[in-house]
Amino acid sequence: MSAEGRAELTRRRFVVSALAATLAACAPTAAGKRWGDELTPLYAWPARDEWPSVFREVPATTQAVYRYAVANREVLQYVPCFCGCASGGHVSNYDCYVREERSGGGIRLDTHGFG
Repeated sequence: MSAEGRAELTRRRFVVSALAATLAACAPTAAGKRWGDELTPLYAWPARDEWPSVFREVPATTQAVYRYAVANREVLQYVPCFCGCASGGHVSNYDCYVREERSGGGIRLDTHGFG
């Protein structure tokens, strides 16, 4: 397979994985609440590659989607979320992954995508 073909396959695999993670994020839990939101706020410092231990326990695909969201706010802030999470304060797809931006480069993760 050519390098171009491998790149296209990798791109497709990422898009499919991102879509799957987004759909999983939109699935309500049994109680209708997102996992961990009321239990423990999860903070990360992506620029230092510091993530909470529970983040490292979710599937690698989910981790990749969170990392993509954090790195691409300028894109995702314009992508609406249609899964019904607007009642949770979400305005854009970015909000499905980042609940709060903090000073010093820290963020509070939204556990919406943890499944």
